[in-house]
Amino acid sequence: MPDNQTNNNGAQSAGQLLIIDTDTMLSELLHIKFEGEGFKSVEVKSAEEAFALDLTHFNLIIIDMMDEKFTGLDFTRKLRHDHDTYNIPVIIASKHSSEDDIVDGLDAGADDYMAKPFSSRELIARVRSVLRRRRMMSARRAVTELRYNDLVVDLGAGTASIAGEQLSLTRIEYLILAMFLRNRNTYHTRADIQREAWEDETGVSDRAVDTNISRLRKKLGKYGNCIVNRQGFGYGFRE
Repeated sequence: MPDNQTNNNGAQSAGQLLIIDTDTMLSELLHIKFEGEGFKSVEVKSAEEAFALDLTHFNLIIIDMMDEKFTGLDFTRKLRHDHDTYNIPVIIASKHSSEDDIVDGLDAGADDYMAKPFSSRELIARVRSVLRRRRMMSARRAVTELRYNDLVVDLGAGTASIAGEQLSLTRIEYLILAMFLRNRNTYHTRADIQREAWEDETGVSDRAVDTNISRLRKKLGKYGNCIVNRQGFGYGFRE
C-alpha cells in the first residue's frame, strides 16, 4: 500500500482514494468532500475501468455493490486474490443493506460496509478508521520482537522468554502477552482481548479471559504484577 503522497502545494495528502460507482453525481460530491479533508481521489464508473488503472497507487478503494455483470463483490474477491492488490483496504457502499448483503460483502474481503444513503462525514470517518487500522497492522508486521527489560516476545518464532529462558505459554496466553507488550500502558476491555486471542470469540466468557490472564501472570513471575486490571477500563501492562 502506498505511503501518503505530497500534493502540488507541498502539503502531504491524507491518502489516494479510488471511488467506483455508477452514480457520477455522488462520486463528484465525494471527490469534493474528500478533497476538503486532504485526500486525493479518482472516480470511475465500473470495476472494469478500475482494473485498467494501476490499483497499487491507491491507499483505499470505495466501491458500490453495483447491479452489473461484474459486481462490487466480484471486484473485491478479485482484488484479494491478486498478490499485488490483496492488501488494499476496501469499503463497500451500497443501497443493499440486509444482513446477508453485509455478511457477503465482509466475507468477500471488504474492510467495512456502508448502507446508502450515508453522510459524507460518516464515510470520511470510516475511511480514516480503516486506514488507521491498516497502518497499525503494517506496523505490527514490521516488528519482529517485543521487549520489556529481559521479557521478550519473538513474533517470528511465536515464543516468549525471560532472561533467555523460554516460557511455556498456551497460544491464547502468548497472544494476550503480545497484545499487552505491543500496547504497554494502554487498557483493553475483555471484548478487545477476546477478539485478539480467540479465533472465534463467540461464546467466550469474561471468566475465560480472567482465567487465562491469571495463569499468564503466574508464568511471568516478577513481571506478573505488571499486568493490572483497572476497574472500568480493563486490563493492561503497566511499566
